[in-house]
Amino acid sequence: MSQSTPVEDERTAYRVATLPLEYGTTRINQLFTRGYNRYIVDGEDQPEDLLNDLERFGTAAFKEDVRANAAEKPFVDEPGMLAVLATLNAICVKLHPKFEHVPPRKVQVLYDIRELYVNNLASLLREFGDGSLQQDIAEVLYAKDPGEDGPHPGRVCTGIKEMPEFSDGLYLEIPMAAASRDCLVHADTETGESGELLTRVKNNCLYVPAGDFDTKYREYARRAFKKLLRVQEENLSEDQLTWLTTNESAITERIDRFIETGHHERIWRDWNPGERTIRVLRDAIRDAPDEVVSLGEFHSAKELFEAVEAYDSEASWKRDVCNRISSPRSLGNLLASQRDHRSLTIRQHGNTNHYRVQESSRGAQPLDVESIEDLFELPCMANMAERLHEKKPVRKDLYNFARMVMWLPQYQNSDLETIVADLKDVFSRWPWYDEQVTDYQIRYEFSNTIGGNTPLPMNCDNDDMQRYCIGQERCPYSIWGSLPFPDEMYDQLDGAETTGGEF
Repeated sequence: MSQSTPVEDERTAYRVATLPLEYGTTRINQLFTRGYNRYIVDGEDQPEDLLNDLERFGTAAFKEDVRANAAEKPFVDEPGMLAVLATLNAICVKLHPKFEHVPPRKVQVLYDIRELYVNNLASLLREFGDGSLQQDIAEVLYAKDPGEDGPHPGRVCTGIKEMPEFSDGLYLEIPMAAASRDCLVHADTETGESGELLTRVKNNCLYVPAGDFDTKYREYARRAFKKLLRVQEENLSEDQLTWLTTNESAITERIDRFIETGHHERIWRDWNPGERTIRVLRDAIRDAPDEVVSLGEFHSAKELFEAVEAYDSEASWKRDVCNRISSPRSLGNLLASQRDHRSLTIRQHGNTNHYRVQESSRGAQPLDVESIEDLFELPCMANMAERLHEKKPVRKDLYNFARMVMWLPQYQNSDLETIVADLKDVFSRWPWYDEQVTDYQIRYEFSNTIGGNTPLPMNCDNDDMQRYCIGQERCPYSIWGSLPFPDEMYDQLDGAETTGGEF
């Protein structure tokens, strides 16, 4: 008898949707197939319906109240469909030109999409039947590691029930023989120390408050979304990605509007409002006549204010920042509130303060690059080269490599044929090399501009590079800081600068 799949079996679909970290690519793609099947009517694809639902989900993710309400009532009522819409939306965001070279953990929009997905999944889980699915999930959240005799032979969670003798609410019943230390739940305290033990014991079983299950599962679902997204990205062809980016408009327009109006906190993770002021001040200094004010030099608030007054930007959010600076005193007060900014230094000069605004910091050990082979001095590139001796490249390895070479000074004024020939010479060292395929990939990348701009090279936070990174705290180099890229690259980079976060 064949095993049921998520395509035709609802319970299997729910189990894969709620526990994707426990399944391989095949099962997850079957879950996606179930979702895509909702957009087939009488054997005919309905791309417009998919696009409409996609944009409806994506624009809803921007709204805090919709994300919160999804935890009580599902925004999408089917697990396969939810997985498809959430992951396709995340891909649309990652493909937006403003985010293409930004680590996903720095993009607030991706967190919003994930939050809508997690909340929606939680409400779907709650509405799905008799609690048996929650028991399946508890097997993952609370089971102890397998011993010498293998995993516990029975169920980890033998029931979800009310226990009036303990307190109101539901408890997960977990036999002691199957329980891990994760079953020991303590109340939170203001000091951060472990509070009262909330897990109860009866008849050789631990009883874990259902609220702890909800908390642990939400964290699991956040991690699980990353796997769903990776599988979806690997599953889509170039033609499908092109269709997606060509036809989707509502999400892109919403992001563009936030950027144009300066609502950076809506799109960047942990956005520091002072970042706007420093960026505008940096642009005003660059735009000022030579020798009036300069980046990296100390100036009075009056000198900097005059540069801001003379600065004329087409971006409305930059004009708003300038308009809020009404005098040298107001500029001085604003800068004083940002004295911890990495690019700002304030020093006493007589009875007044002087201020120094620096270029974006990118301190790292410099690396001379006379030929493409010198790039392998970077530990991450050396690790990539070693892997490429063993396996064919994943989708972005060669594309990212080509983008890095694009920006090397010796190739800035070279003709395309020279660059293609040099790159092919490097790639030919690997056993999977195919001249025609590599030729196509390189030429495609050079034709793939963003708004007329050459795509930025990958950076150390790039998810694709993390597979080769030895750890930024241990590496004396950084891609953006160590290589001799021209000022034009850093000018373009400043438009994509963000603050930290995790995704």
